[in-house]
Amino acid sequence: MKTAVMVVALLCFSVFGFAADKTVKGEVRDPSGKLLYKTYTRGNTTETREPSGKLVTKSKTTNGKTEVRSPTGKLLYKAK
Repeated sequence: MKTAVMVVALLCFSVFGFAADKTVKGEVRDPSGKLLYKTYTRGNTTETREPSGKLVTKSKTTNGKTEVRSPTGKLLYKAK
């Protein structure tokens, strides 16, 4: 789970070059190639989902600060 949170945080930082109305899709795979998570980034918000579609995390970046939250809204990780 911690690895996924870090990957989501890094994906959020790479979003600044894209338009807010464009959805950028990404994938997180293990070394053997198995799909672990799918990511969807729109503007400054990123969602991480399991391959089945279940929401794992939501993250939002504002003013260079990223907050990663669980589907219930609990703060999991904060990066500056």
